[in-house]
Amino acid sequence: MVTRECLAILNAISLPVVLMDGEGRIKVANAHALALLKGELPKSIASLVATDLSSFLKAVRRNRHCAHLTTRLVEPLADYYPASSRVCRDDEWQDCYLIELFPRDLAVGGMSRLSETRRREASLQRNYVRARETARVALSQANQDPLTGIANRRAFDHWLEQLCRESRDNAFPFSLLLIDLDFFKRINDTHGHEAGDKVLCAVASLLTASLVRKGDQVARIGGEEFAVLLPNTDRRGAEDVAWRLVMALRSANKQAQSAGEVSDWVPVTLSIGAASWLPGQPLSSSALMREADEALYLAKGQGRDQAVLLKTAD
Repeated sequence: MVTRECLAILNAISLPVVLMDGEGRIKVANAHALALLKGELPKSIASLVATDLSSFLKAVRRNRHCAHLTTRLVEPLADYYPASSRVCRDDEWQDCYLIELFPRDLAVGGMSRLSETRRREASLQRNYVRARETARVALSQANQDPLTGIANRRAFDHWLEQLCRESRDNAFPFSLLLIDLDFFKRINDTHGHEAGDKVLCAVASLLTASLVRKGDQVARIGGEEFAVLLPNTDRRGAEDVAWRLVMALRSANKQAQSAGEVSDWVPVTLSIGAASWLPGQPLSSSALMREADEALYLAKGQGRDQAVLLKTAD
């Protein structure tokens, strides 16, 4: 699928160009090429090439950059010759080829200079793409918890503010779960910090696997604290998810116990505090956090290994 950004780049090229795959199927053409073709874009390059098509395609696939001076095109492109460039994305060569159409009255030397300019432009574009990808990776790492690999507090705070805006604008309910591992300090003291780290990683994986909807988000927001955001979820839905997480960890404990000495799992339980916002209610992220934290405190006070849900924030 050709993106708007890709089409904008093609339209910025001063020559007529078409984009095709290795079998000659045309994907898109820029505005200059469409003007030459009077707005009628053929499905295959075969409709434009007058000479042997198979030889042309072999040459295109064999060379990253190639001027096809002997290739003849049909009307209305008879006064042009094609030059092909293989498309590179993220340093990987794709089965996609840029076919530029040069006026035949250009001298070969002039074509060579234009090709060099084209290669420089392509190199600049690749550098731009790499720089953008580097920035994306850096941002991703800044939002990732280094131990568990899931999102960190910074990412969670951003998600929460964004979800507040979107839910308010669209009048959709949403819910927040604050999760704390019960007696986690005891695990560190008894089994060591390495075992504690394994427990955190295992719980993070379990929470992630237990969230079945694409929009649900989980993050580690503190030492043994996690948070889950549930878009378009009312109080009943939040309660169902919270108890599903509690039961998932109970099940993991039972499976580890039945495995006996084979498993190095350290039994652990969850306490969850949940809060929901419904359309028409006042909304602030801090108020919702306080309410979920109060629910978590009640879950701890009522014996842990359970979920407690409070009413919507005022």
